[in-house]
Amino acid sequence: MSELERSGYRSISVLGGGRIRLDTSAKSVYIYGFSYGFGKADHALSQLTVEADPRYKGYKVTWSDEGY
Repeated sequence: MSELERSGYRSISVLGGGRIRLDTSAKSVYIYGFSYGFGKADHALSQLTVEADPRYKGYKVTWSDEGY
């Protein structure tokens, strides 16, 4: 957070965290887990964000509330 603020970002609100596993050879993205500091993000929203990114066109994007 402090590094982002030093870079000029203000009014930062972290909505949660988790992990993302990217497998370029399988063209898949798996979103899962949580952050001990920020809790669990809305993984469905994260999925929509990844799917909207043209770099991941044709990738299978999935998520789960399981794992860390």
